[in-house]
Amino acid sequence: MAQVHSTRGSEATLFEDRPPQRSFAYPAMVKVTIGKPEDPWCEIDLTDEDVEDWKKGVDIAEEKLKEVLQLPPITIENCHEREDGDLQWDEITFEEEVNGKYWHALIMALHRIREDFIKKQRKMKHLDWYLTMKRTSDKRNAKYYV
Repeated sequence: MAQVHSTRGSEATLFEDRPPQRSFAYPAMVKVTIGKPEDPWCEIDLTDEDVEDWKKGVDIAEEKLKEVLQLPPITIENCHEREDGDLQWDEITFEEEVNGKYWHALIMALHRIREDFIKKQRKMKHLDWYLTMKRTSDKRNAKYYV
């Protein structure tokens, strides 16, 4: 509800009972670069709406990262070349100064991606171990056949 307060003749000042609302029609886009600026892993755009809610912000940032992030392939042939969880993001650079919600969403999304990568590495190493054991197992005694 608005109230009009009259001062000195015809001048009128408008006072509102609630604080002014920010317009979210055109949210500000913030460009985020992950990796070294000369050789980035990926770049994404985050908005105020993306990180408005702490939990949903992480989910949205993770989805956006997964769309553009190219992780090293994991195969049985190369699964022992890397240590588990050896992904290094190097740098995280925001185009503008941002608040903690942006940092939280991005750091947690990168953490989830790294954890998924570690799980895939471990599964592939276990599969390699299993196939090696199956190939080299003693086939003379059927009781111990794998």
